[in-house]
Amino acid sequence: MNPYSITARRLRIAATVFEAHARHRSPAVLDIVTRGFLSAAGACEDTAPGGPATMPEELEDARAALVAVFVAHDFQLSAALVGYAFAPLAGELPDLTDHRAVGEGLARQDLDLRARRNKMLRGAYLDSADDEIVRWALRSLATIHYVHERLEAEIAADNARPCNAGKLAWLPSPRQTGERGTR
Repeated sequence: MNPYSITARRLRIAATVFEAHARHRSPAVLDIVTRGFLSAAGACEDTAPGGPATMPEELEDARAALVAVFVAHDFQLSAALVGYAFAPLAGELPDLTDHRAVGEGLARQDLDLRARRNKMLRGAYLDSADDEIVRWALRSLATIHYVHERLEAEIAADNARPCNAGKLAWLPSPRQTGERGTR
């Protein structure tokens, strides 16, 4: 499969994930986003691959529009769903950055979410031939990112507390992360 057909497949699967799991008070908005995923999938299928995979302007616009709708509305799924769907063609995966929490509890939550994402990606579930596995992976990753985005606000508020002024971000010891030291 070429990057266009892989992206089209992921976009169609992302549409089913969105349709089944997104929450919003307006069914019309949900329908517009679902159709946006499907329309982008159709555009991928209509694009004849030639030479290195590059994102045509039409698909770049579709990706930007989908991300903009996710940013403007809380669907209880992250816009990372769009990023993972377009990743084979875009050549990049959505990032999950360290929020630099000073409190141990919040830092552990941040670390756990990033570890879960990395485990999902190392498992290559997005590249499975089974649509159900890809669907599960896309939903899981979109949920991990959504929780991580919500955690960011909590960490920012905690880091801004006067008792945390001047503190450095909490870092786990190698023993806590499961990494082994070298001799």
